[in-house]
Amino acid sequence: MQTCETRMRLGGRHRAARNAAAAMLAAALALGARSADAQGWPTHAVTVVTPLAAGSAADVAIRVVTDRLSESLGQSMIVDNQTGASGAIGADRVARAAPDGYTLCGCNNTILGVLPNVRKVPYDPVASFRPIGMVAVLPTLLLVNPNLPVHDVKELIAYVKAHPGKVTYSTGGVGSPQHIAMAMFESAAGLQMRHIPYKGASQAAVGLAAGEVDAMFCAVGTVLPLTKSGKLRAIAVAGAQRTPLLPELPTVAEAGVPGYDYASWIGLVAPKGVPDAVVDKVSTQLRALLQDPATLKRFADQGIDPMFMGPEEMARYMAQDYQRMAKVVHESHMVEQ
Repeated sequence: MQTCETRMRLGGRHRAARNAAAAMLAAALALGARSADAQGWPTHAVTVVTPLAAGSAADVAIRVVTDRLSESLGQSMIVDNQTGASGAIGADRVARAAPDGYTLCGCNNTILGVLPNVRKVPYDPVASFRPIGMVAVLPTLLLVNPNLPVHDVKELIAYVKAHPGKVTYSTGGVGSPQHIAMAMFESAAGLQMRHIPYKGASQAAVGLAAGEVDAMFCAVGTVLPLTKSGKLRAIAVAGAQRTPLLPELPTVAEAGVPGYDYASWIGLVAPKGVPDAVVDKVSTQLRALLQDPATLKRFADQGIDPMFMGPEEMARYMAQDYQRMAKVVHESHMVEQ
């Protein structure tokens, strides 16, 4: 016969089992409801937080994509530029947002690859986000002031070595794409140059054109008018491939620094935990948009190269890029104390 104590223990176990089963059922129902909701996503406007300066080349790329997504998804995609703390505030806002697909992040390798290596940020650049799709890279040019007696990469290297520590370069600030690109160039070519940071890439390019500095790396969309007018001299392309906008211009690697390859990527990510249905829907739309002639023309007009990567490939690329940027930042002493 069961004693009273035994019956109480068994009863407690049964209640615990029933409670656990109920909790599991509730979780399953909630997951099912969330999945069903995701299938119908979006039912209202989606906010795309962009921790990048309005009007920057990366911001333009995000706006081209979100404009087209608004059309294909049938809901507004509202771009919200939030650049505080060099973009960390905007990125953290997305990392903390509900993972329901209604808050996404338009970002680049500065926000997720460089900034977390330069200073402490409140988000994990890999674990806090779920990649949706990479959409573009910004062709970056190596430029000099026309008064500098330099017409190609080999001449620039020779000139810098003949004037150690005296040749200057401008950037949009510590850890900016311009800074990273030049730090990689200095390391690869064994050079020592002086860094002159400005408050943004456009100001840095104007400073170069005015002769305040000698050289810089900058996105082609930002400097193309200055290059075409002769106020800046482009001598090479930073990436692995030439740009169609200046097809005669060799890459840095072709021009004398083997293996050099810098690219600033742009893409969409979501908070960790966003439903698969949302990721799949946006990623599918992105792939289609980046094959559409209208999108490609808008990109080309702004000096932007399309480059699609799906969620899994982008996740691998982001992790590798973070490690690569960590090496550049630490070797170049960009880490803020």
